[in-house]
Amino acid sequence: MAGAAPRQQRLPPLREELTLHAGPRAPDGSPTWTLHDPSRNRYFRIGWAELEMLSRWHLREVDAVAAAVAAETTIAATREQVEAFARFLLGQGLLQLTGEESVGRLMEQVAKARPHWLMWLLKTYLFIRIPLVRPDRFLAATLPLVRLLFTPAFLAVTVLAGLTGTFLALRQWDSFLSTFLHFFTPEGLLMSGIALGGAKVAHELGHAYAARLHGCRVASMGIVFMVLWPVLYTDTSDAWRLVSRRQRLAIGAAGMAAELTLAAYATLAWSFLPDGPLRSAAFLLATSTWVLTLLVNLNPLMRFDGYFLLSDWLDVANLQERAFALGRWRLRELIFGFGDPPPEALPRRTERTLLVYAYATWIYRFFLFLGIALLVYHVFFKLLGVFLMAVEIAWFILMPIYKELADWAKRRDRVRLNRNALFSLMALAGAVALVLVPWQSSVSAPALLKAEQQAQLFAPRGARLAELHVLPGSAVSAGEALFRLDSPDLAHSLAQAQNKVEVLRGRVQVQSLSRDLLEHTQTTWRELEAAQAEATAYADEIARLSVTAPFAGTLVEVADPLAPGEWVKEGMRLATLVAPGSGLIEAYIPEEDLGRIRVGATGRFLSDEPGRDWIAAKVAAIAAASSRILPEPSLASVHGGNVPTREGRDHALIPETPVYRVLLRPDPPLPAPARVERGAVLLEGERESVAARLWRIAVGVMVRESGF
Repeated sequence: MAGAAPRQQRLPPLREELTLHAGPRAPDGSPTWTLHDPSRNRYFRIGWAELEMLSRWHLREVDAVAAAVAAETTIAATREQVEAFARFLLGQGLLQLTGEESVGRLMEQVAKARPHWLMWLLKTYLFIRIPLVRPDRFLAATLPLVRLLFTPAFLAVTVLAGLTGTFLALRQWDSFLSTFLHFFTPEGLLMSGIALGGAKVAHELGHAYAARLHGCRVASMGIVFMVLWPVLYTDTSDAWRLVSRRQRLAIGAAGMAAELTLAAYATLAWSFLPDGPLRSAAFLLATSTWVLTLLVNLNPLMRFDGYFLLSDWLDVANLQERAFALGRWRLRELIFGFGDPPPEALPRRTERTLLVYAYATWIYRFFLFLGIALLVYHVFFKLLGVFLMAVEIAWFILMPIYKELADWAKRRDRVRLNRNALFSLMALAGAVALVLVPWQSSVSAPALLKAEQQAQLFAPRGARLAELHVLPGSAVSAGEALFRLDSPDLAHSLAQAQNKVEVLRGRVQVQSLSRDLLEHTQTTWRELEAAQAEATAYADEIARLSVTAPFAGTLVEVADPLAPGEWVKEGMRLATLVAPGSGLIEAYIPEEDLGRIRVGATGRFLSDEPGRDWIAAKVAAIAAASSRILPEPSLASVHGGNVPTREGRDHALIPETPVYRVLLRPDPPLPAPARVERGAVLLEGERESVAARLWRIAVGVMVRESGF
């Protein structure tokens, strides 16, 4: 009918079990209230306008509520504000839903909230929360027994105990550090496990008792598996209804305070305990447990104790969500200049703090989740490790980036050519060119400059240096004796073997003269042959103790000090023999760069020696297979070099990743250097883009690790 009044929008009633508590003052000084949903133990902070709407919710009409608030208070409430607040309450499940339409809407929300089985599996793998106990009744009953621990007197005694224990430990510092050795016994491992577990339980009980001391309910305590790593937790969300920020800070810090208290008394107890597993457990509590606790729990960039402490200290509830929203808004304004208002009005200082926090958290999480992905990749078997690493990177790194890019795409009709957009377009074009254009042409690799023919001379076995025939820098001829070693053990063994040979020879002669002993002659001959072989082996070993020059050259890098009478161990490098001739550069190229290098490619070598110039060179040869063992110890990472290696059996240097030996000749030729010089070579290779290189590395890892 024309002229009829519009139909009034009915408001669903509030749920009857909701409770309202006074909240802390907002940063601008206005009062706040905390709305508690006891069925889910969730808290919602509301302001004065929302409180006035709730107090008139019984009017059940949107316009009626808005008009009543505007008429009875100084708040200029509008229909849109009431509708927005109603949508918030409905979305959080704080309203009663009746009637067929409301039930249908509720079923729709439940269906949307129910994740796909694959998403459920992913979230379960990343985060599993298992409540174990509901400790509130136990905490209330035992609180009188521990109330003394929260008094200033106990704090003073604890500080005194910590200072005394530290003083006593410093007086016997060497003994304090040597306690570490007891960890490797079965009893030490058991006591250490009990100490670590007890410290973490004390940490959670600290939170729980502090919450109960301030009148808060502790809903549950249990364990959380974060990427399959177990972490204890205590639900102290009831602390949100506390008005005092100081009380909330005390609850957040109580866990770390409990572990520091244990550390103080453990440090004191260590000085009075006898050596053994119990003392090792006290050492563990006094050192690593509280240090690791502070490093992890004080980190505000993850949702541990430090995060909640920072949130209460700044008096900013839902710190991460609000900081991230503010950070995304600032990022969009810097890139596109939309001119949108900030998501909420905050003091300038608080806004800057939240922006710094948001960007720092994003950078930290990027590297943290990338590290977790690599850890998962190495922990599990090949194919599962690759899959889980991809899941970690996709969920934690790529998914947030995709969501933000999708939001930008929705706003594309609002993009206008302004200074911010023009600068962003230029920066994007530069980044794309940096990634896609094949501008990289050089290949860097660790290398050595050495003589084309040289040999390392080693002690064949542990022995005593009897004679040193030459001095460093001496010219020697092929086959010339350089060092003569002497081994009394070998000489004694050779003498015994020779005596055994003489005895067996005499026995053979005697047996040949007697008919009764002839039947034993064959056995004696075999024993004689074995004894002669043994004597020959000892003689050969003694002959090897004389180290000779394999070719003519100059003796350099003689071990210093090295004098007759000194004992040397097996494998000790005695000297380096360098043949006259030209120098040669030996480099080790990573597998991912091998395809970009060709024989005849030019390069430059720069020695680690200060003041040396670049040496021009050309690639002379490239190995067809990777080096299973690195022959040059000076290039190994375990000896300060740049080739990642590990020590294998018999101290063999095994490269962590495939490397290929590449030989270069200086151009023009250079005389052989007097000693080996370590440095790096820069080769001119085929041009390659960053994107192509990353793709090639990723495909190589997938093929190698999947076993294809």
